[in-house]
Amino acid sequence: MARQLLFQIHWLLGITAGAVLSVVGVSGALLSFEPQILRALNPGVMTVHAYDAQPLPPAELLARVHAAAPGKWVVALTLSADPDAAARVRFAPASMAGAKRTRGTTSYVDPYTGEMLGTPRGEVFFRQGRFSVMRIHRWLAAGDVGKYIVGAATLALIYFCLSGLYLRWPRRSLDWRAWFKLDWRHRGRAFLWNLHAVAGAWVLIAYLLMALTGLWWSYGWYRDGVAALTGVTQTQPPKRGVAAHGVRARAAEAPDLDALWTVFRRQAGNWRNATLTIPVVGQPLRIRYLPADARHERATDEMTLAPDGRVLKLERYADKRPGRKLWSSIFPLHSGSFFGLPGLICYMVASLAMPLFFVTGWMLYLDRRKKKREARAAARALNPAAGGATPTLVAFTSQTGFAERLAWQTAGALQAVGVPVAVHALGALGDGQLKTFSRALFVVSTFGDGEPPDGARAFARRLMERSLPLSGFHFGLLSLGDSKFAHFCGFGRKLDQWLRQQGAQPLFSPVEVDDGDPAAIESWQAQLTQITGKALNPAWREAPYGRWRLVERRLLNPGSVGEGTYHLELEAAAAGALQWQAGDIAEVRPRHPRRCVAAFLAAHQLVGEALVNVDGSVMTLAAALARSILPQQVAQREAPQALTQRLRPLPKREYSIASLPQQGRLWLLVRRQRQADGSLTLGSSWLTEQAAAGADIELRLRSNPAFHAPGDARPLILIGNGTGLAGLRAHLHAQILAGGRAWLIFGERQAARDFYYRDEIEQWRQQGVLERLDLAFSRDQARRIHVQDRVIAVANDVRSWIANGAAIYICGSINGMAPGVESVLTDILGTGAMERLVMAGRYRRDVY
Repeated sequence: MARQLLFQIHWLLGITAGAVLSVVGVSGALLSFEPQILRALNPGVMTVHAYDAQPLPPAELLARVHAAAPGKWVVALTLSADPDAAARVRFAPASMAGAKRTRGTTSYVDPYTGEMLGTPRGEVFFRQGRFSVMRIHRWLAAGDVGKYIVGAATLALIYFCLSGLYLRWPRRSLDWRAWFKLDWRHRGRAFLWNLHAVAGAWVLIAYLLMALTGLWWSYGWYRDGVAALTGVTQTQPPKRGVAAHGVRARAAEAPDLDALWTVFRRQAGNWRNATLTIPVVGQPLRIRYLPADARHERATDEMTLAPDGRVLKLERYADKRPGRKLWSSIFPLHSGSFFGLPGLICYMVASLAMPLFFVTGWMLYLDRRKKKREARAAARALNPAAGGATPTLVAFTSQTGFAERLAWQTAGALQAVGVPVAVHALGALGDGQLKTFSRALFVVSTFGDGEPPDGARAFARRLMERSLPLSGFHFGLLSLGDSKFAHFCGFGRKLDQWLRQQGAQPLFSPVEVDDGDPAAIESWQAQLTQITGKALNPAWREAPYGRWRLVERRLLNPGSVGEGTYHLELEAAAAGALQWQAGDIAEVRPRHPRRCVAAFLAAHQLVGEALVNVDGSVMTLAAALARSILPQQVAQREAPQALTQRLRPLPKREYSIASLPQQGRLWLLVRRQRQADGSLTLGSSWLTEQAAAGADIELRLRSNPAFHAPGDARPLILIGNGTGLAGLRAHLHAQILAGGRAWLIFGERQAARDFYYRDEIEQWRQQGVLERLDLAFSRDQARRIHVQDRVIAVANDVRSWIANGAAIYICGSINGMAPGVESVLTDILGTGAMERLVMAGRYRRDVY
């Protein structure tokens, strides 16, 4: 229970505070090398030509500065031991009184000539602008409100580090590979989880240090606590300004400034830079300087010199107590400079990785939600068990929802052939309840490397660690896992062993499913058929892929600033295959490019023309490899057929269907997608480039009831962007054929290039069968206008259509458009009205 609570808090904070941390992380990465970037951008301002002569003495340098900037008075002068570095002066503020006292301005000066060099480029971007990187990093450019939001997100980061460490603690905790090695063999959710966990292990220490030091700037109570723990007495820093009547007594009028500088150089030894706080006449000179061997930029020493040259005070960083050293090292620990250049680089990479955790966390969360919804849908389809006979127990435990969905499908299939069932979550079963059944079917998944899912931890701890007589109890087991982990189906095997030890009798050998393998699930169905003696509902099995022929491919947006978008038309090889309705999905099995297959064959010395048998069909080895995940290892001289039997099909790609069966062809609208290295992704490469005209495409149709049209002739408001027009076009065409009212709101980049199916849509509009058309092309004006902006502009008309019974259909990108439109619609219609639309089936989405 505690682990589940930690997990729930972890993902809840991850999908909220994670957005803030992404912004803070990226902005922090930009600040990592700010000094080096500014120096590179400002030759002649921050750097100077090194003369053979010595730099000017401080007094003369200040005198030239005052001559070049009359009316301004220097309060601090920074000199560098680097002969190529410019000196820096800080001028007194224009106003020294009142609550709005300013810090003053800075300028760079040639230390050899006293020439004013000005202000560096880039300072506004990094620190001085209203939306500078530093203001975004510390305050989200939102003042005190942003400061507290960043502070709360920083506290959440500490929780992420500690709870993540606990939640992913591996069985082989002493094996470094279990912590730090990313397994590229994983796919889908398993890869996302592995990436999230392994990357988290790499950056854990850096994130903890960033967070623990970052709180320093967010909360006064935190600084007070650090002071108390380190035994440091906090003192007010000296004021940066001076009284207005005393400022003219500074600079060149200060007695023997050059003599004091000579004393400093003799006493200080080697140093990198030194800042002189210019004294009022008769006051001591304070010089804060960085020794040449300092560990970081804040490890400064400070020397105070009397006007007669006596050293009044010399405070060395090396002599400070540990608490004071820590106090001075907060910023270097926060930025990584405490650990030198490697630390800066590591911190920058770790900061840039913060969006990775936000994105992968969201993807895992959405996948979990999807599978939970599927499981609930299967549960709703199950009728109550009839009285009389003792039902068969169907018990499940699932980490992602897949096992739960299979459990409900199992129960539904059994009930359909007259077998009474009772479905329970494994974690909710007690020993007394388990004994009331004589037959059970367990559908269980394994979490990570052999662990039980969160929901089954209580069961494993409460029951599986003790004896429970189960003689006369018969069971079947479906175990889900991933063979890439060392302890494949680990929890399922432990459950099987425990049940046998208690005297339970297996109905058949356990069925183990490797990463959702359809063949293993079919084996489970076959076992159920054996024990019931009745054939199960074939609807449970997925339909096979059919052969479709690519008859047309056309680029719709030549010259677009975006990727190419293609119109594809396919014809079915089998008669009667044109059976779908608007809103349905085409599932396509892609192929590897020929060059990839050829490279694989050459690398393993295989003959691509060798004939092999794949599911009863004879084809070449090259053709079999093209449709499969290429194996990581091939045994020396492995027979082509043996290799073929190990192959697993490539993951499917899903596309909205843009046409109706009445048109005789299946239309797809496919945009090219690219990977990080610039190469095309597998699905878009296959459909837009690799597959030649006339090529066979493996495709099957999938019903999508959640996006089907309403059963009546009510008006439709169709909203979408990009290739989402495909699903909307099918609905629009169906609505026109039915004589219903339709309103299309569509957005893309450029009207001249990205208005897909323009001629057809404009013709429908001119004919009046498309009642209304509103468009948003974001790149056609200086201020970008998106689909949600267009919806805001027509808010009153949206309300009117909804009042007249219209349904809203949204199709397009889940990043940006879909949530943006939903947010706008909620503002227009109200939360209650939106909920009622959803319940009535009048608000439907197909987003990707």
